[in-house]
Amino acid sequence: MTKLENKKIKKNGFGVANWLTVVRLILMIPFIAIMSIVFTLQFKYKYDFHYEGALLKGNHPLWISLLYWINVSIFIIAMITDFVDGYYARKHKTESTFGKIFDPIADKVATTLMLMFLAILGFSYLPLLVLFIVRDILVDGSRVYAIRKNTTISANIWGKIKTIIVSLAIVALAFSAPWLINATKVIKDSNGNETTVADPVKLLYVNLPLIVGLIIAWVSGIIYMVKYLKGIKNELSEKEQNATQLFETIKASPTVEINIEVDKDLEPKKDTEEEKNKSNDEMLEKETKKTSDQIDFSKTEIFE
Repeated sequence: MTKLENKKIKKNGFGVANWLTVVRLILMIPFIAIMSIVFTLQFKYKYDFHYEGALLKGNHPLWISLLYWINVSIFIIAMITDFVDGYYARKHKTESTFGKIFDPIADKVATTLMLMFLAILGFSYLPLLVLFIVRDILVDGSRVYAIRKNTTISANIWGKIKTIIVSLAIVALAFSAPWLINATKVIKDSNGNETTVADPVKLLYVNLPLIVGLIIAWVSGIIYMVKYLKGIKNELSEKEQNATQLFETIKASPTVEINIEVDKDLEPKKDTEEEKNKSNDEMLEKETKKTSDQIDFSKTEIFE
């Protein structure tokens, strides 16, 4: 195999960047499984954990803390693959349609699941998760509508800043929350089960970077949506203008006269007066013969 053929195969192959995107999506399968186990342990068996210095505290904290750090590690690996595949695709100029579609999907799936995981553990606010999801739905909806109208908008600097800040804010929150959000109040329900409540001031403090990321995410999202809608409007106006110009061109063009010459041999022949009389006599003779054939006078009562 020649070097040229080898290069062709590499170029036409699936590509390293696309495989990294697939790996990132596959990593979310064990992430979801672990998150489901943690959810069950916390809400059914009231397991929880936090740190006081190097000491692990909480109700049966060992298992839930172990599962927590496994999921945090999976998220960090997923974010590393996100940055690596983007860098590799740009450097080697192997950007593909698959990457353009599934890379942002994999990024949003990983981010949304991690935010959900932190909210389940009480390390973040559920409304933050909802606002991130609503923002992504609006932006993706605008993008799909723009694609149907053959309008493409390139990524802006706000979108890139948002991705970096949100990813770093989630990692910072994941590492700081178990230490900064200590149990400051214990509530007992009617069955005697104890529930720890995080310090609201500390909870707000550790979520500040994520709140900043949310603001930037909405700013970039609004910029995207305005550009998409503006691009669609400009394209529709351009099509309408082109149609108007075409109509005016057709209207202003001179009328084309079309002369059709008919072959004389194909024209219907006109009957002369003599031929008409002859035809009438023949028709009368046939009608008389027909009438005489119909009546047999020999069988009537007159001739009996």
